[in-house]
Amino acid sequence: MPAIPFFLLVSLFLFFPLISMVFKSFQLRGTGEITLQNYMDILTKPIYQVTILNSLYLSILSSIIGIVISFFLALALVTVGERGQNIASAILNMVSNFSGLPLAIAFIVALGTSGVVTTWMAQGDVQLFTNFDLYSKQGLLLLYVYFQIPLGTLMLLPAFQSIRPAWKEAAALLKATPFRFWWSVGVPVMRASLFDTFSMLFANALTAYATPFMLMTTNFPLLPVKLASMFTGEMRSQQEMGSALAITMLVLMLIVIVMGNLGKRIFCKGDIS
Repeated sequence: MPAIPFFLLVSLFLFFPLISMVFKSFQLRGTGEITLQNYMDILTKPIYQVTILNSLYLSILSSIIGIVISFFLALALVTVGERGQNIASAILNMVSNFSGLPLAIAFIVALGTSGVVTTWMAQGDVQLFTNFDLYSKQGLLLLYVYFQIPLGTLMLLPAFQSIRPAWKEAAALLKATPFRFWWSVGVPVMRASLFDTFSMLFANALTAYATPFMLMTTNFPLLPVKLASMFTGEMRSQQEMGSALAITMLVLMLIVIVMGNLGKRIFCKGDIS
C-alpha cells in the first residue's frame, strides 16, 4: 500500500499528538485526575478571558482590514497582464514569508521609539506618527495587517482571474458602471473565495507567535504567547493548562471555519458558474 507511509506520518505528527493533548487537557496538574477545572479556569479567570478577547480582536480586525486591502490589490493586479501577475505573485510569495522575528525587528528599526522613520519625522516636525506607539495594541494590529495582505492577495488573485471578460463586456453593453458590475456580478461570484480567505487569514493571525512575542513579550496577553509560556516560560511547566489553551484555540478556529462554510452554503447558492 503506497499510502501507508503517508498515513503513518500523519498519525505520528498530527493524530497522536492531538489525542494526547486532548487527554492531557482534562487532567489536573500534579495528580493526573480527570477534571474540567482547566476549562473552567479558562472561562472564568480574567487573565484567560483577556487573552482570548485580545486574540479574537487582533485576528478578526486584521482579517477584515487585510481582506479589504487584498481585494483592491488583487483587483489591480489582474489588469497588469500575465507577466506582471507572475512577477507580482513572486514578490507576494516572498513578502508573505517575511514574518515572525524578522518582521518585528524590521518594524522596530523603522517605527520603534528610536526608529529610522520615527526619528526622521520628528526632526522634520511631521506629526503623522506623533500619537502612534508601535509597542501597543494599535502597533501590533499594524504588524498583523502587514503580514495578512500578501496572503490574502495570493488567495484572491485566482478568484479575480476566474472573472470572465465576457461578463464585463455584457455589463458594459448594458451601460453598467464598473462599481455596479463588481457589486452585482463580481463580488457575488467571488463570495466563496472571500469566505475561504477570511477563514485562512483568521487562522493565520490567531496562531501568530513570534511577531507578537518579539514586539510585546508577555505585556499583551495572546493565546499563542500564553500557550507557549505554559510549557517553557514558567518555573514549573503547566502542560495540562497549556493543552487546554491549545484545544481552546483549535475550537475557535473550527468555529470560524464552520461559520465560513455555513456562510458559503447560505450566500453562495445560485452563483454564476
